[in-house]
Amino acid sequence: MSNNQSVNTQVAEPRGNYRQFRLRIPFPRLSDNSWKWILLLPAVITVVVLLLGPILWTLVAAFTDMHLYRPPNIETQFIGLRNFEKLLHNGSFWRTVRNTVVFMAGVVPIQLTLGLLLAVCLNNVMRGRKFFRTWFLLPMMLSPVVSSFIAGRMMFQEDIGPINFFLKSLGVATIPWLTDANWAMVTLIIVDVWQWSSFMFLMLMAGLQGVPHELLEAARVDGATHWQGFRFITIPIIMPVTVTALLIRVIDAFRVVDIVMTLTGGGPGQATETVSIAIFRTGVKGGDLAFGSSQAYFLVVILLVFGGGFLYISRRAINRNQE
Repeated sequence: MSNNQSVNTQVAEPRGNYRQFRLRIPFPRLSDNSWKWILLLPAVITVVVLLLGPILWTLVAAFTDMHLYRPPNIETQFIGLRNFEKLLHNGSFWRTVRNTVVFMAGVVPIQLTLGLLLAVCLNNVMRGRKFFRTWFLLPMMLSPVVSSFIAGRMMFQEDIGPINFFLKSLGVATIPWLTDANWAMVTLIIVDVWQWSSFMFLMLMAGLQGVPHELLEAARVDGATHWQGFRFITIPIIMPVTVTALLIRVIDAFRVVDIVMTLTGGGPGQATETVSIAIFRTGVKGGDLAFGSSQAYFLVVILLVFGGGFLYISRRAINRNQE
């Protein structure tokens, strides 16, 4: 028995010594906020690199004569502001700017009006609200290419399209929807309004849901009409949502590509070509990366100036209504 106890004692001693001399590595204690940024850091770095990389590269290219199809033995040279001077005197580019502004000015007001009318009508409907809300959102769920093909190519087809077929049956002259310069722009506006009015409806419907009914009922008790309650109570409350929706749609209209490429391809001639399509044809198809980069930065400047001015004016209007 004594021998067994001595053996057990000898075996147990190294364990005690191991526990006494165990290596402890100091680890800094971090707060939850620090851990949040550490875990987000890889994603933040990836997004910053993917954004700043193309931005800086195109900014450098805009001040050079870089060309995609240039022979490799010819070096790219720095030419300063020559691309921007060329841009100011380029009539073809300014036609695309005019087309883009006309398209934006045509679609945004109509979408705002239709979206507001639908939102006001369905806001007071109790039965079938979910059905109509889903029904009006269906065009927005489709991709722009599919919607422009269904609502554009098929409906406005000049020979066998249902719209011209209906006009023929009434004895009315058919309309060259896609081959006439003026009607082609009208067709683009109709298709874009058909698809994106539901976005305005969704945003304004959410804004109307936040209007307190107590305020409207108090105004009616004081003798206000429905129009006065809508003008002086509802509109100021939904104004921030309306401004946000307008800004989003204006930016989308300025950079439209898919609907135009599917329906008209920028034609007939250059009647419906937008700035984004001009940048694509210049920089990618034409290979003139330098001039295409200058066009892209000009579009960015237009959007920044317009967006900043629009936000400034809208904030002043909102503050004036709140006072």
